[in-house]
Formats: sequence, C-alpha cells, structure tokens
Amino acid sequence: MSAIEAYVSDLDRRLSGSAGAKADLLTEARDGLRDAAEAYREGGAGELEAELKAVADFGPAPEIASAYQQELALRGDIGTLWKVIVGVPLFQLSWELARIWTYGGWDKMGKPTPEWYLSVVDLSGVFVVVSPVIGVAALLGTRWLGRRLDGGRLGKVTRWTVGAAAIANLVAMLLLAVGTVVLDPARMNMSLLCNVLAVGWAAFSFWLVPLAFRSWRPRALVAA
Repeated sequence: MSAIEAYVSDLDRRLSGSAGAKADLLTEARDGLRDAAEAYREGGAGELEAELKAVADFGPAPEIASAYQQELALRGDIGTLWKVIVGVPLFQLSWELARIWTYGGWDKMGKPTPEWYLSVVDLSGVFVVVSPVIGVAALLGTRWLGRRLDGGRLGKVTRWTVGAAAIANLVAMLLLAVGTVVLDPARMNMSLLCNVLAVGWAAFSFWLVPLAFRSWRPRALVAA
C-alpha cells in the first residue's frame, strides 16, 4: 500500500458518519495528496519521497480527522433539517387531504367540538408551522454563519436548531394525538388512509428525535 493510501485508510478508520459524505471527504483528501505528490515528483523527488512529503504537508491524521468529523456532523445535521422541512408539512398536508377525501368535514362527527379542543388543534398547528420554519431559518443561518464561525461553534448552533425543530414537530403530534384521545378516541379512526398517515407521522416524529440529537453525543476518534 502506498503512503497516500495508508494515510487515507487511517483517516477512514477514524471517521464515523454517512458513507457517502465520508467517501466525498476521503476522495477530496486523496486527490489533494496525489496532486501534491505529483508536484514533488516534478521537482525531482522519488515516488516514495514525494508521497511522504505530501502526507507530511497535509497534516497529522488525528487533526485532519477531527476537522473532517466536524464536517460530517454538520452535513448530518443539515440532512436532518431537510427531513424536517419536507417531512412535517408533507405528513400534515397529506393527512388533511386524506381526511377531506375519505371522511369529510369535522361536522360529520355528530358531536359538538369543545373550545378547548379547538385551541389544542390551533396550538398543534402552530408547532407544525414552527418546526419547518426553524429548519429553513437554520439552513439559511448556516450559510451566513459559516463565513463567521469556526466549524465547532457552527456545529453547536446547528445542533441546537435541529433539536428545536425535532421537538417542535413532536410536540405538535403529541398535542393533537393526546387531545383527540381525551376528547373522543373514535376520532382517531376516521379512515384507513388517515390512520396509515397518522401512524406514519408518529413514527417519523419519534424517529426524528434521536436522529436530531445523535450529533450531540461526542464522537471519539478511533485511534490509529
């Protein structure tokens, strides 16, 4: 194995995260090392000497892996934000359309709807809107803050916003579900399609929380 490939393999062992994102970073590192080694060879260095110099110039593997790990965490957080931005409105809109199409208006329940339940529905709707709004604001903020903060501090800001967006969505789902069960459990069973979408939204909401807070846990870099 060449010195460059050994170095890239060392980086690979030290990193954790999305396979695709890791591959992109490692390919970028490998290409940069090969370009540097080629420049040394053109200057008269031998094959091994050129690669060793290129590796030395690139930096110690633990330091580079630490920087790359921050980049991987940030990419993961951005991916989670996109899931919030797209997933939350999609589930909510799909459920409302399914209710109208398969069941009809709320007046078909045959029972008066108390004011407190309408307030719960309204509050849930607020959190449904807040969740993707936080996601959009976080994405725009990441672009702006990326020019002003280092990777560590930018990652902390992103992690807070990802967590807030995930929690807002979970609160919206729980408010609506618990409020409906307390009022009239029968309203949870409007139609098969509504039930499928409701279960999907619940599963999505609970899946999103550990995904959002995964990047809060410190990642120990694997020793060489």
